[in-house]
Amino acid sequence: MVMFFPVAGRSSESATDFIPLSEISAGMTGFGLTVFEGTRIDTFSVRVVGIQENVRADGSFLLVEIGGHGLELSSIAQGMSGSPVYLDGRFAGALAFGWGGALKPIAGVTPAEEMLALPTQPAVSVEAESRSLAPDLRSLLAPGSSGGQLARDLFPETWSPDEADRPSFPFPAGQWPAPRDMIMTLLGDMAPDGPGTWPGPESWIVQPVGFTGQAVGGEVDKPASGPAFQPGSACAIPLITGDAKLGAIGTVTWVDGHQVLMMGHPFMQRGPVAWPLATAEVLTVFPSRQMSFKMGAIGHIVGSVHHDQRAGLSGRTGPAPAMVLVSVEVELPAAADGRPETRSYEFSVVDDPSLTPTLVFWALYNSLLVEADDASLQNLGYTVETVWEGSGALAAEPLILSGVTSGPGGAMGLAAEWMAPLSILLNNPFEKVRLKEVRARLELSRPVATATIVGLTGPRALPEPGSEVVFRVELQPRLGERQVIDMPVVLPVNLEAGPYRVIAASAAELFAFEAQRASGRFQVADLGSILDLLRTDRSSGTLVLALLAPGRNMVLLGQEMHSLPGSVSRLIKSGNMQAPRTLADYVIRTDRSTPWVLGGHAVRALKLKSAIEPIKEERRP
Repeated sequence: MVMFFPVAGRSSESATDFIPLSEISAGMTGFGLTVFEGTRIDTFSVRVVGIQENVRADGSFLLVEIGGHGLELSSIAQGMSGSPVYLDGRFAGALAFGWGGALKPIAGVTPAEEMLALPTQPAVSVEAESRSLAPDLRSLLAPGSSGGQLARDLFPETWSPDEADRPSFPFPAGQWPAPRDMIMTLLGDMAPDGPGTWPGPESWIVQPVGFTGQAVGGEVDKPASGPAFQPGSACAIPLITGDAKLGAIGTVTWVDGHQVLMMGHPFMQRGPVAWPLATAEVLTVFPSRQMSFKMGAIGHIVGSVHHDQRAGLSGRTGPAPAMVLVSVEVELPAAADGRPETRSYEFSVVDDPSLTPTLVFWALYNSLLVEADDASLQNLGYTVETVWEGSGALAAEPLILSGVTSGPGGAMGLAAEWMAPLSILLNNPFEKVRLKEVRARLELSRPVATATIVGLTGPRALPEPGSEVVFRVELQPRLGERQVIDMPVVLPVNLEAGPYRVIAASAAELFAFEAQRASGRFQVADLGSILDLLRTDRSSGTLVLALLAPGRNMVLLGQEMHSLPGSVSRLIKSGNMQAPRTLADYVIRTDRSTPWVLGGHAVRALKLKSAIEPIKEERRP
């Protein structure tokens, strides 16, 4: 039997030479094009089962049964997404989905009309819709760290928190997903579940690559000459390149000059995008009782994906979008000779407000796992420097994230510290900023060095304002004897009489306490307020001694207003401005770096008595 093949580099039919659904009926036969091994395009047989009409708004699916190349055994394979289907020699649509556990290789096809209606030109502006919504800055708080216990210990007689005021998180507290799960969620979250037979994300036959058990090593050779793609070619959307490759493999549906249509379904249905487009190689088709998949390798970036819509993806060969550079240095624990060993890695990740934070986390975490682990009793210190453009404040003073955590599982808990700041800045509604580069240094040390704050001693009453007072913080390390750290402070000369609290805690716990102490700080009105919050020390290795007074300050648009006159406070309230009062106000705060990851806190109640006032003149004898 002689099969029809499109001419290399351009569809042999014009954009109008396709077979509409109205001319398709059950029993018609044809063929499809895809890659089963290497980069060679092969055919598979197609028989029309029927048409599922109106299974989505203004859309129907063509159901086909396919065969050849062992598909009767393996059924539909992920990675076949976008494989063009031809009936009566005319383009009929793109293979788009299958069903896990299917006993027959039955697939859904996105009709040709929808594929050919995809936009052909890049959008004038690619702006994430999420920019219109202010990100929740409380995502900076580690899961489960609401600061509630600290507030109860500080003010047990007055504090009764409302559950509604507790911070919310993008994932349930304590359930930040593993990096692999986060990426799988990204790659799998490509379409909403719907009524009837409308397929869910698990049914799309795009194949994520880059995980354990799936070969993505080596690079595909650059095309020697001619076009990078033909209908049926393997293609990829690389999310990470460099010392690791991560992305999704699919199939090219239609080629017209530099224009490329692919996948036959959305990747994330994001509309206008700017993602790299790459060649791909298929190593083999791995048969599975659930959903078979192509094992493949991402090749060279040869263009851009410009649109991610319901019917599929469209892009062009040629210039590729800029990516975010990520460099990582991992200092391993000292070897037997006492000298630490350093490993270096280089990556490029997709420049996308929704994807970049997770991909940066993935790159850092996987660099750590090359020769180290996240399962040992160890400390992990980190410094993550970020380079930005688009904001003078960010360009002049790069944002540096630093801190320490302890294992096992310590690095997994760093999602709030690493991902949240990037997501907040990339999706801020005030100024458009772009992340250019991330430079990270991770330092592992053993044995684990943790300590618990077990005591706080000092005077029973505060001395007169302006004098120095020394507080002693007692720490119990996990290994070794109890330690005492002296923390001297000088009281302000204008300190008023009244009750006070002295607290010793880590900077991380005090930052979590901000959600209770001054929740309005997380309701910002400009990029500067966001940066003030992001530059606040949140390290578990920093010991903080703070003197707190009963709350009087107001928090206006993310800024804490200190000692406002009563008239100004009344004016703010009369204007119906949301300016909540603080639960407590900082009088003094002093920080000290320690070699431990700190836990616990200690609180001491104090009073400053009024000075004896002189007898007034009229009352003197």
